Amino acid sequence: MNLDTRVTRQDEPLSSQVDDELVIFSSKNGMYYGTQAVGKRIWSLIEQETTIAEIRDRLLEEFDVDRETCEREVVTFLDQLQQEDLIKLS
Repeated sequence: MNLDTRVTRQDEPLSSQVDDELVIFSSKNGMYYGTQAVGKRIWSLIEQETTIAEIRDRLLEEFDVDRETCEREVVTFLDQLQQEDLIKLS
């Protein structure tokens, strides 16, 4: 996974807002996943295919975070989503 990697959601996960948390449900494994502000925003951004660099740049505009930390956290979060088969990479 690098900054040019293109990311989008898998077709099947369902998501819903519950209070301040986004809950993602995978019918493939029957698991629920919860995430808050930044994770919700990333999930929103990958509704359409986008690059990791584009995600990072958008988050840098919207959140008070330095570039290195943002990049590291985006890759870590996307890696977790990939491990759970919730996203597609190309």
